[in-house]
Amino acid sequence: MLRSPHFRRIHERAEFARYFFPELDGITIRLGLAQKRGVLGWGSLDPAAPGIWVRPRRLEYFTIAHELTHLLQARNLVPRGERQCDLWALARSPMLIDTTPSYLKLPRGMRGRPLSSAQAGALCEAARRAIAAREAGERRYLMRFERELKALPGSATRVGTAAIGSAAAVFGAAAQLTADPPRAVANLFARLRKRLAGARS
Repeated sequence: MLRSPHFRRIHERAEFARYFFPELDGITIRLGLAQKRGVLGWGSLDPAAPGIWVRPRRLEYFTIAHELTHLLQARNLVPRGERQCDLWALARSPMLIDTTPSYLKLPRGMRGRPLSSAQAGALCEAARRAIAAREAGERRYLMRFERELKALPGSATRVGTAAIGSAAAVFGAAAQLTADPPRAVANLFARLRKRLAGARS
């Protein structure tokens, strides 16, 4: 991994995503490259050997968030399963949702195209409501999530703006950092700390 020309970019993106996973504070996580064709990422389910593997040319923030969520599953902090992993990753923060999940069913209007910050907010809000429903005893919370998105008006871009609030501008900046220039990443972290101090959500 250290020899990869993509190491700096991968490391910076992984550190950005990890900020939203305080459960992993103090844990050393191995970071590697996914070699298997067709696999965008992989997260260890062995709590004694935490690690994630990603593809440098398809390195969305949500992919990293999904793999970090697998590490929570390994610690029994999140229910097992790929759909569950998608849902809990969506619930972390709209700033990590720069692409659609692979295992949950989404409306056609959200598939195969870039997500707006408002769509990211809509996904995050719906995921949090589904998790809350599970905690209240709802067994079909995944179907509830998928039905809720399907019932959204044709333009989901109008939903979820309130959840993002002042962080929308930061998310937009994060989505544009395709090359992750070090200075831009440092500035982004500084803005994040100011906006999210004391409330990791």
